[in-house]
Amino acid sequence: MGSKKNKILVIEDNVAVQNLYREILVRHAYEVEVQQDTSFAIDLLKKDHFDLIILDLQLPGENGMIFLERLKNLEIEVPPIIVCTGLASVEIAVQAIKKGASDFITKPFTLESLMSAIERNIRINELVKKISGIEVIRSILELNKKLISITDIEQLCTAVIDLVYNLVKPDLALFYFMDDNTGRFFLRRTKGSSTDINFPIVISLSDACLYKKDGSSCRRIDSCCFEVLLLGRKDIIGILRFYSKNRSFDDKELDFLSVFGTQIGIALENAKLLQQLQDSYINSIRFLVNSLEAKDVYTKNHSEQVAYYAVAIGKALGLDGDNLESLRNAAYLHDIGKLGIKDEIISKKTSLSCEEFEIIKKHPLITKEILSPLRIRKEEIEACVYHHERFDGTGYPEGLEGEKIPLLARILAVADALSAMVSERPYRKKMTIEDALQELKENAGQQFDENIVRALMNVIKNSKEKL
Repeated sequence: MGSKKNKILVIEDNVAVQNLYREILVRHAYEVEVQQDTSFAIDLLKKDHFDLIILDLQLPGENGMIFLERLKNLEIEVPPIIVCTGLASVEIAVQAIKKGASDFITKPFTLESLMSAIERNIRINELVKKISGIEVIRSILELNKKLISITDIEQLCTAVIDLVYNLVKPDLALFYFMDDNTGRFFLRRTKGSSTDINFPIVISLSDACLYKKDGSSCRRIDSCCFEVLLLGRKDIIGILRFYSKNRSFDDKELDFLSVFGTQIGIALENAKLLQQLQDSYINSIRFLVNSLEAKDVYTKNHSEQVAYYAVAIGKALGLDGDNLESLRNAAYLHDIGKLGIKDEIISKKTSLSCEEFEIIKKHPLITKEILSPLRIRKEEIEACVYHHERFDGTGYPEGLEGEKIPLLARILAVADALSAMVSERPYRKKMTIEDALQELKENAGQQFDENIVRALMNVIKNSKEKL
């Protein structure tokens, strides 16, 4: 073991014992640093790496037990600690172990007992590091699989900042994402404490490229900060920046983050491409919806109106941003299935026959067939499919009842009905907003969710402008 040149920190106030430690440990090929003041010892631990600490409990000023307590609050890697003292008792040994010591020997010690304790603790610590390293790699590979499986760009940004923050454990972690229009990197996520840390909101591409030319994707900015480029297949797609006042990062950690950053970059690039593809699909479908509505002057801008009402209701119910976005998308797409219905039925200016109504009732399922192959959220598809279900279970296409109907579909049903009632139709005049609300109120609990109708009425009552 001694041939490995492990480094040992001895904290001992007796000069004779200090010299004894030096003589024994140097003879066994260990590097030795001796201190009698625990504050100086802590400074050494912050600056340098040690494989073992030998600690006397009886020290001038601060005793060894207090020193063990202080080590618990330091954000540094503490090596194994052998307590060596003349205060030999089972109670003291147990107390020292509880406070973080790894082993316990008594004075006067024998050469055999000292060396046995040193070699045993160093060997165990090296084994623990190897096992920990394997576990860290395994955990990172599992986390990497999860990252690659996330295709929603916002969810992925959150997952990235959470992952790297837990791995690196800095005071502050920042995630910048590249804007395609400007080529600059804008701050997208933060995690940790930002007190007294000045950081940019935007990083230019030229700054990021300064150190890409040497093949490295990781650099130190100063003693408290370093950053990692997130590389896609061709370009830099994002930047991670870390700030830490009380921790330095060694080259091994930076090399690892450099490799891991490439994996994150590819995951981000994949999600971004999928998002662009999905946006293209949705925009194409919205164009088709607008084309469908443009055929009939009576239904023109119907989807826009339903989206407006639905989002207003969603906000009143306290829905979050993601659900509001899903609600808006579903409102635009809810009638896309009518593309599969003959124009003469869709545009008929008189009441539909029973047979024609049965055909119309198929449009939610046609909508599902159109949307299912696309990477559209499940909640959005369900809202489109079930917005003609009735609260009393007599709706279509599946006859769902009450809260078995998805919430977004229940909201869409109310918004869709309101839009239809306040719009002109070939077979009837449009209603006033007051009459339409009365109609919704009378059908609350039967056709519509009473809570959603109430939310809509409160929105209109408190709105300064008519919906």
